[in-house]
Amino acid sequence: MARVGQTRRRFLQLAGSGAVVGIAGCLGGGNGGEQETETTAETTTTEQKEEGADHEQLPEGVSKEEFEYGPVPAVYQDARSQAGEPRVVEELVPKADVQFQEASEAAEAGLSVEGSSCENCAEFIPDMNGDGFGACAKVEGYIAADDWCSLWESIEEAEAEGTGETEGDENGSEIVYEM
Repeated sequence: MARVGQTRRRFLQLAGSGAVVGIAGCLGGGNGGEQETETTAETTTTEQKEEGADHEQLPEGVSKEEFEYGPVPAVYQDARSQAGEPRVVEELVPKADVQFQEASEAAEAGLSVEGSSCENCAEFIPDMNGDGFGACAKVEGYIAADDWCSLWESIEEAEAEGTGETEGDENGSEIVYEM
């Protein structure tokens, strides 16, 4: 008889636990607004991480869209790259079209060799306004020195291919003479 009492007691404990869980589930789902807000916040955070929104701090007053697609500050609008390439706004390509990413990530993925980055790319226009970002003669938006894309070309290669001679002006900027 003692065994029947223990079995019955165990059954009631389990049934009671199941009822509590069931009731809690019903009550927890009753306020869908809060639950959706939490889910939305989690999704937004995940999307931002995937898109790199938290990856780099944006320059003051620059939106994520401007950072990705431009326009960049006026000082870059008609600037020349490190190898003397002119920046033609109408011919710029989106970052997504050129596998744009951090140089270290590109090297890990086998897309580039270690050490190749925008900083040593012929197309890069280094920071000219003190915000920590430069631009590119071929790619839209703000560009950091430690980024990379599939258009990467060493400065030495670009200069060897070039047909112009360069010299500095009184401000230290390069002047390119086409021959």
